Amino acid sequence: MRKKKNIGLPPGSIIYTGKLTGDPVQVNYIEYNLETFREDDNTDGKGVILHASNPTITQWYDVRGLHEENLIQSISERFQMHPIAIEDAVDVFQRPTFTEYTNGLFFSLKVLRFDAEKSEVKKESLAIYFGDGFVLSFQELVDDTFSEVRKRITFDRGRIRGKRADYLAYALIDYTVDQYYHVIDQLESKVEDLEETISLDPDLVNKNEIYNLKKQILKIRKSVSPIREAINLFSRSESKLIDKSTINYIRDVYDHTIHIVDNIDSLRDILSGLYDLYLSELSMKMNRTMQFLTIITSIFVPISFLAGLYGMNFEYIPELGYKYGYFILLTAMVLIAIVMLFIFKKKNWL
Repeated sequence: MRKKKNIGLPPGSIIYTGKLTGDPVQVNYIEYNLETFREDDNTDGKGVILHASNPTITQWYDVRGLHEENLIQSISERFQMHPIAIEDAVDVFQRPTFTEYTNGLFFSLKVLRFDAEKSEVKKESLAIYFGDGFVLSFQELVDDTFSEVRKRITFDRGRIRGKRADYLAYALIDYTVDQYYHVIDQLESKVEDLEETISLDPDLVNKNEIYNLKKQILKIRKSVSPIREAINLFSRSESKLIDKSTINYIRDVYDHTIHIVDNIDSLRDILSGLYDLYLSELSMKMNRTMQFLTIITSIFVPISFLAGLYGMNFEYIPELGYKYGYFILLTAMVLIAIVMLFIFKKKNWL
């Protein structure tokens, strides 16, 4: 990762800070209003056509992949993006934020996915820049994150076709935030399975599993907490680019982020308690083992005493001359063991 490559460069430098891949950049273009719809899908990022503005339609350029810096430059110049917004769009380590510029509004956040096989949360950078009649979305990876949103537009489901660019920007943010619920649900399922396993047999659990889940929850919280602040700023914006009717929808997303952060905190507390439960179960199992060994030792203490007493090398021990002395001693030892087992059982030590 080229995490620090833009250090020392002038503000507004377009430097992609993510991991380089061999995948070509893809650009999907959609224009729409209530009556019309058109889509162009450029799968290699070459020969991308930047269409002329039209006040009667909304244009959406979905850029998947940020490593073609020249392509990013041409798109940003076409829509007069602020240099700082361009720099932040290609910086995958950019903290989620909302910023108002003269020609548009910029919103950056993280797309989260959960890899159940590796029990790992995957994080992807996402930036959205929108203005009068256009929306630009910049995805770090070439995966089609917004396929469901695109279907809504294509088949005229929901309100997007009848709204302005600000509503599309809201829809993209709302869809991204909704995916956090799926990630948290999968983590909760992992935690529940882990809790059940600990209760049945703590030896089957590796403490690194608990540590890894806590690490993943912390990763989610670090991504979601700043988004809550950014959406709050978005909902309070007085920009003319945001329709008043959209503000209520944005506030709804803000409520979702608060709920998600609360769920994350609850899950983190549960995991902390789960680790305590894990240590407690191990301690109880060790105590049960020690209890069993103590009982065995307690039974053999009087038996060993008798064996040692009559095993001493004195010339004269009266009992040694008895004809049935051995059998009497053996019977006494068995009776002592039975009586002690009965006492332990009565006291619920067995």
